[in-house]
Amino acid sequence: MAFSGIILAGGRSSRMGRDKTLLMVENETLIERTVKELREVTDDIIIASNATDKYGLPGVREVPDIFPEMGPLGGLYAGLLAARYDDVFAVAADMPYFSARLATYLLGRKGGHDAVVPRTGEDWEPLCAVYSRACVGPIERCLLAGIRKVYRFYPEVKVLAVTGEELGAAGLPANMFFNLNAPQDLDLLRRKKASGDGPEVSGASAQVSQI
Repeated sequence: MAFSGIILAGGRSSRMGRDKTLLMVENETLIERTVKELREVTDDIIIASNATDKYGLPGVREVPDIFPEMGPLGGLYAGLLAARYDDVFAVAADMPYFSARLATYLLGRKGGHDAVVPRTGEDWEPLCAVYSRACVGPIERCLLAGIRKVYRFYPEVKVLAVTGEELGAAGLPANMFFNLNAPQDLDLLRRKKASGDGPEVSGASAQVSQI
């Protein structure tokens, strides 16, 4: 199945105090790592980042928000409109454990659904999920109403919820949804690395590299 990849990278990183997408993990920035994973499964990668030339990565398109200040939902909307294919896999740019295997698995479950979204317990994982172009209208209505929560448009589309148990049975660990929001998350990631359960974050305070 041909699909586009959308990397949601428009956040302000206010809690982190620095641009999360440029944190170095295993000698590459988070944005570079995410692009590398998506390149394994798609030839159409879009970064929704409120910019058009922030990263300058070869073969990657950058699109600004159409609805400014509306968070990831605004980025998802802009990415869907720019996508070359009808189906997309959207992922936040701050997930150091993300693997292309997750995108492949969720896309394989799509069938006749408009969205395929992991759900661990009662919590959706909307920033690491599959969406189709059929979601554009419902997303636009939410944005016009000032609604920012991604899952709020789900009642208007056909959504398949994929449980943590299903993902585990497919060999996809729950830590794929771990994201870096604040300095304490970096500390946790370092502890995981020290115990052999995580990628390396370079520098005592997570060095930032300019691309």
